[in-house]
Amino acid sequence: TSTSWLWLKPNRPKPPAHQWPGPATDAARAEAMRLTLELLQQAPQSLNPAKQRQLSLRGFKVPTIENLGGTNDAYECIDLSDNDLIKVDNFPPLKRLHVLMLMNNRISRIALDAFDPLPSLCSVILTGNKLEKLVDLEPLLKLKTLERLSLLDNPVTKVKHYRPYMISKCSTTLRILDFNRIKDKERKAAALLFAGDRGKKLLEEIAPPRIVGKELAEKTAAEAKTGPTPEVIERIKRAIAEAETIEEVTRLEKALKSGILPDELRPEQGPAPVKKDEGAQPKAAGAVPPGPVKDDAMKVDG
Repeated sequence: TSTSWLWLKPNRPKPPAHQWPGPATDAARAEAMRLTLELLQQAPQSLNPAKQRQLSLRGFKVPTIENLGGTNDAYECIDLSDNDLIKVDNFPPLKRLHVLMLMNNRISRIALDAFDPLPSLCSVILTGNKLEKLVDLEPLLKLKTLERLSLLDNPVTKVKHYRPYMISKCSTTLRILDFNRIKDKERKAAALLFAGDRGKKLLEEIAPPRIVGKELAEKTAAEAKTGPTPEVIERIKRAIAEAETIEEVTRLEKALKSGILPDELRPEQGPAPVKKDEGAQPKAAGAVPPGPVKDDAMKVDG
């Protein structure tokens, strides 16, 4: 119902760490860098306003999702908000899970098969993360049971035609997007926007398919292109060892970080070779120009 949905809104105040409910010990909070079985057992459990059994793994600063099979599929809602998650993946089969809360992490990627083990998932809250491209949301589009989705405070919401795209691509079961109910006129407008050849071109423009390995290859190539060579590094290090003033050391250290060799350390180049005119023949030492010689010889013969 609409009333049970309100408790998931992003402006819901977060209690400070010392006020966390439940039996989580100080030792578990101090370790709190991995989702261990011990942490799962000590984490707060409750019945949320939607009458769902909820496991709160909020604020433990865990970097990855792991060991959730230790929950024995006993919860309809799992709260992983306020952690350090970067990627959504590695879920075990959890047939009972309906609500997944991932607010205020650092999520920038979602594995293509991330939600496959969650057949009953109907609410996903990704408010306050770092999803940037529409293509990054593809795993969400595959969710056939998705009813509620929030991507507020993600860069992707600034992409042109973001809302019509999500309405058009997500399952028809999606009823609430970013805490706003999807209206019938929005569905019709989205279908019309992406219809025909014009719609296909628009889709290619705002959501180009991801090319596997392209981004990594470009990044590696850029690093290889800009990185200093071992010879340059060695020259700068020798110059730092021989430097006599602090200013000179500071300048050389900056050069070492940038990988750009200072002018005084660059190898000296000799004078540029003189370009020879095409078709010109070299003159022999002591040679006399051919014109006058020929004339004098003719006069002697005569």
